[in-house]
Amino acid sequence: MVSAAQDIITKRDGNDIKSIVIEILPNAVKYRNHDNQKGPIYTLNKSEVFMIKYENGSKDIFASQTASDLIGSKSATIYFYRPKKFASGRTKIIVGTVEPDEVVVTLKNGSWYKMTYEHLGERNFVAGVFSLNTETYKLNIIGDKTYYIKCSVLTKGLLVMAELEFIDKTIALKEMEGLRKQKVP
Repeated sequence: MVSAAQDIITKRDGNDIKSIVIEILPNAVKYRNHDNQKGPIYTLNKSEVFMIKYENGSKDIFASQTASDLIGSKSATIYFYRPKKFASGRTKIIVGTVEPDEVVVTLKNGSWYKMTYEHLGERNFVAGVFSLNTETYKLNIIGDKTYYIKCSVLTKGLLVMAELEFIDKTIALKEMEGLRKQKVP
């Protein structure tokens, strides 16, 4: 049995994807899996792609992107929100980043906060109630994109901890209904 021609997408992590490349956009590569050529179209961030070797033997090699190379504006929009809860309702959640070391927002119960974030690229977010947790939450921030981060207070025995969760836009907007906008000086 003869196999149909295929393109090979080599990711920066070294993994290869046998594919049929559909389109190369300024910040993404659209493709179908070679084994399911009539299946769904997948999108891969161009920053994850090292090289594409096409079925005809030609290659496209993609330079490593830095934060300033990311296509679009030089900022992203991030919504932090905290659904209203009766338990631990007075406790504020502190959200910050590891590098740069900064507090992004101190979020009140039942509120949301929108910010323009200019530190593009991979960022490690941390959260805490009385002190910051050691757990970090990675997010690769790309210019012109919008992100939704749900902030929650958890109690584990005597410990009161904060948790961050990256949420799909549709779910986030539904959960944000009825919350109040928080102003940060």
